[in-house]
Amino acid sequence: MKGQFNSPITLPSDPGDPVVVTGPLKDVDSGAEEATIVFVLVQGDLDDRNQKPVWVEGRGTWKSGDDDWVGTVGREGRVIGGGHREIGPGGARGIAVAIAVSEEPDDADGHTVPPSIDTLTWCVNIRLDNA
Repeated sequence: MKGQFNSPITLPSDPGDPVVVTGPLKDVDSGAEEATIVFVLVQGDLDDRNQKPVWVEGRGTWKSGDDDWVGTVGREGRVIGGGHREIGPGGARGIAVAIAVSEEPDDADGHTVPPSIDTLTWCVNIRLDNA
């Protein structure tokens, strides 16, 4: 599998609305009908002692035949080290894992092969823009 985020990600004008996050998921095993994506958006400088980074966790799905996975996340996140704050426009880091269960064909001797689990993790720079 190969995964990515589409960037920039558009932040809705109402901070209470979910943020839609998408990205391509390619070369998924042909025996997989769907995949689950868990992703984290991290915003802030890990070395900035005055304002620790904030992160939000979202979930998405991909279906066989789709080019992109689609997920949502809220803007209110956890501050690394404690507290809460909203993500906003600017640079961020997108981290994700995709999990797909694939049905395998019988082996050469006709024996049933159990399903397999494929996983992929990626971490890339992204941009968050206001609507």
